[in-house]
Amino acid sequence: MDYFDALTDKRIDSETADLVDRLLERHAAALVPCEMPLSDVLTQIQAEYPLIQLPPDDIQCARTALAVIETAFPEDADWLPHDPDARLDAALPLAKTLRLDIRCMEVSNTDTGCALYTEQQAAFERRTAGCGLSWSPMPVRICAETSTGYCLVTGSDTLADRITCLRGISREDIDTRTPVLIAWLRAKYGADCV
Repeated sequence: MDYFDALTDKRIDSETADLVDRLLERHAAALVPCEMPLSDVLTQIQAEYPLIQLPPDDIQCARTALAVIETAFPEDADWLPHDPDARLDAALPLAKTLRLDIRCMEVSNTDTGCALYTEQQAAFERRTAGCGLSWSPMPVRICAETSTGYCLVTGSDTLADRITCLRGISREDIDTRTPVLIAWLRAKYGADCV
């Protein structure tokens, strides 16, 4: 079977295709379509972690709005100013017009959120061992838009994997072996399986 990268529409090399086949063979029993709406995923994450909602005029909300508009509404994005700062300023009003549900949150470094920052520090120390660099926490953020399904997690692979697992996979993901399926397998079974 030929596999194609959804981003480039190029055929995936045979080594990657063989890996996908092995993964599907190994985990076929667990491949049950189950998609959870992003709004429900965010509600569940909010129950698991101490999240602080960023104000609607925060720069992260504007960046998220712009990313969603440029990806999901390219014809509307063409009308935005070309200057990067002006483009960013115009993104939020256009997002309101398009009725986008932009949600940007930061995980607080308290309670269950501490574990994410501890993992972040350990990963930093592994990557920079012997370099003499000191760690300072990077905010763990979720920037999402629920109607398009856009979701960007920064600062924590663990949280990104949790969200990927909760979102689930569709029958189409399984049948056509999309990158969503590969990401779900990696998130559910760990990087070693991929």
